[in-house]
Amino acid sequence: MCVWFAGLGMYSARTLFAAGTRPDKARIIVSLVFMALATSAIVAQFWFQRRIVCEFIYDGSTLQFRTLGISQTQMRPLEDIAQVKEWRGRGGPIGYRLVFQDGAKAYLEYSVANSIALVDQLRRDARG
Repeated sequence: MCVWFAGLGMYSARTLFAAGTRPDKARIIVSLVFMALATSAIVAQFWFQRRIVCEFIYDGSTLQFRTLGISQTQMRPLEDIAQVKEWRGRGGPIGYRLVFQDGAKAYLEYSVANSIALVDQLRRDARG
C-alpha cells in the first residue's frame, strides 16, 4: 500500500513540476491535494503497524507483546486491559482489539499463534 501511495504522490509531483511547462492553478491544486493524500495514507499505514501485535507472552498477570512497528517489548498488567473486543474488517472478523485503560489499542489477528487461547485466558482472568 505504501508503494502504491508513494507512486501516486510521485505522479502528482511529476505533473506539478513537469519540465518546460507551467501548470495552471487547477493542476497545482489537484497535484498538491493528491500529494497530501498520499503522504497521509503512508503515515497512517506506519502508525497502524505500531498497533498490530506480532508476538506476545502472557504469564497470568502481565501481557508482554511486540508490534510490527515497534520492536521493543511492551508490557501491560492485566488490570490495564479495559476491554477485549472482536475486531471486524470488511470481510468479517479479523481478530481482537485490546483496549487499554489509557485509551491505547492493540490489534491481535487470528493469524498470530495462540491468539484465540490468549483472548480466552484474558477474559477468564479479568472476571476472576
